[in-house]
Amino acid sequence: MLKESHWNNETDILKIITRLVETPSISGTEQEITMADKIIEIIKEIPYFQVHEDQIYNEPLTNDSLNRKTVAAFFKGKGNSNKTVILLSHFDVVGVEDYGYLKPYAFNPVEYTAKLHSERLEDDVRQDLESGEWLFGRGIMDMKAGLALQIALLSEICLDEGFEGNILLLATPDEERNSEGMFEGIRLLARLKEERGLEYEVCICSEPSFAGYPGDRTKYIYLGSVGKLLPLIFCNGKETHVGEPLEGVNASWMAASFTNKMELSTHFKDEAGGERNPRPTCLKLSDLKDVYNVQTPTDAYVLYNILTLQQSPQDVIEKLLILARECSDEIYTKMSQAYYEDHLDSGMDKLSFLKPRVYTYSDLYKMGQNRHGEEFEASMAKLINKETSADLDYRQLSVEIARGISSYFPDLAPYYLIMFAPPYYPHVHLDRSNSNEEKLFEMAEEIKEYARYNFGEEIKLKTFFEGLSDVSYCRLLDADEIIPSLEKEMPLYGKGYNLPLHTIKDLNIPTINIGPYGKDAHKRTERLELPFSLKAAPALLKYAVLSVLKGGVLHGK
Repeated sequence: MLKESHWNNETDILKIITRLVETPSISGTEQEITMADKIIEIIKEIPYFQVHEDQIYNEPLTNDSLNRKTVAAFFKGKGNSNKTVILLSHFDVVGVEDYGYLKPYAFNPVEYTAKLHSERLEDDVRQDLESGEWLFGRGIMDMKAGLALQIALLSEICLDEGFEGNILLLATPDEERNSEGMFEGIRLLARLKEERGLEYEVCICSEPSFAGYPGDRTKYIYLGSVGKLLPLIFCNGKETHVGEPLEGVNASWMAASFTNKMELSTHFKDEAGGERNPRPTCLKLSDLKDVYNVQTPTDAYVLYNILTLQQSPQDVIEKLLILARECSDEIYTKMSQAYYEDHLDSGMDKLSFLKPRVYTYSDLYKMGQNRHGEEFEASMAKLINKETSADLDYRQLSVEIARGISSYFPDLAPYYLIMFAPPYYPHVHLDRSNSNEEKLFEMAEEIKEYARYNFGEEIKLKTFFEGLSDVSYCRLLDADEIIPSLEKEMPLYGKGYNLPLHTIKDLNIPTINIGPYGKDAHKRTERLELPFSLKAAPALLKYAVLSVLKGGVLHGK
């Protein structure tokens, strides 16, 4: 327990990291509740929060079946300053099935690191392991080390009786799934801003540096984060017997055709700030046939990951429509060729009915209203408002919604239905035309020099963090374009998936990411480099906070 000293030193930061990692917190489980309790337990060991327990917040997630909570701790500095820095982190981690027989040690960094010495490892991993400068374990890099850095810095600042300005530590669950912990965090930020009259100068996240390419060992400061869209392409085929394949269109073929065209497509290339987004890749491909029989699959779907730097949801929809129409043309051409080769000239009149059409969700919904009226609207509302659970997540419910709306249009089959499933992450970045945000650019450049001079570390600035981050929910660029698109094409937006975009728009908090260094997030070889993460990273984080709240610190030259 803290008394007169603080934790912002190598030894104590490592102790906090170990305590956090040793508390399992797999996303989407009740372990996240235990993790929230552990964080509060640690915060309460800081003398300031023993006196100001009312400034620790344990916010229940709205309509959460697991009763998880977002944690926050507010330090009020001397005087009446309303300038506030947010320190943001997430405390959930991905699962540990990839650890195999070593799964029991996944949350014990010291033991797990020792066990790896007898494992067959890639050369890069082996080299790091044998250096003795890396610690392995689930969540140690992503991102409990970053949370530990923030708690340690908070413990130091709380001892400064003359400190001017405020610190708000915000730690969220569920970042690895839907970021609903951050949704609750946003509501808390809005409430505290109003109640306490706070001015949020910047949100500093401490996600670790991610490799920009295979073999990349660069340490980065990120000045924003990529956005994410999850298009659902629902394929409604025309059923037929396998003995008569030319009488219909196989939904699995439609899905495969789209996937072949979409995977790594250059159509979704997005460039900004001298950087470009990763290419799109498939996250799920499946038909919806429940049993084996000799009827071709009627329904299939594809879920695609698209990361954005500037593209809006409407931009993405329009590109998806183009690709789906190209798929339709190719399917029609192949069907025509098959009819020609099999001398089926008498059946050519059927072909026009077998060329897949292409619709957006809003297209079909309007058609349903016109055709079926209130009965259609009531049926869809019942389906859309269905509660999610551990067995039915937003993606599965979106597929059910697509299948449900398609049931009203069997006469239109075959067709592609294009819509969005949750989650949605806005892309965010600093705006250099804004004088206050230009100062954050200048601060980042200063931190680079500070790291080089004091630690011999070469750090690069990147406009976008590519690993996805909760900082996406700190601001919303082009809100007037984005919100209407989601209202039209993401049926769960505002109806179960309660993403508070209007609140995010109003908060409009600039963000920057300064964190530790590690490798292999989401792999069994996830690891943290100790020298940088325990020495340099804490100093850089402190430099940033003091720069924002005190107008700069000495370089120590």
